[in-house]
Amino acid sequence: MKTKMQKGFTLIELMIVIAIIGILAAIALPAYQNYTQRSSDNACLAETKAYANTALAAILDPAVTAIPTARVAACASIVDATDIATPVTAVAEVSGGTAGTISCNMAEGATCVLTPGT
Repeated sequence: MKTKMQKGFTLIELMIVIAIIGILAAIALPAYQNYTQRSSDNACLAETKAYANTALAAILDPAVTAIPTARVAACASIVDATDIATPVTAVAEVSGGTAGTISCNMAEGATCVLTPGT
């Protein structure tokens, strides 16, 4: 008498595969969230630097009567420049982590520093 060959996977094999997928997802998801937040922070840094340079040029040019306002696209907010003594500050969009903050020192040629979120 012939015995039938079993086809397919056993329940334990399927559970092991699901456990492995769960472990990989638990590792990959936080790494991806950190990556997207760093990207958002750097996009906001670039936007803030561009605005700070434009504002600094307007502050130093005696022919310009008004300092331009910031156009917010990559940042959650940018505080407009008022004078050379007040830094321009910005907060990045939240996209998977804690948003970073940017501060541009107008007195030192609009040098900007990104402080990543925790």
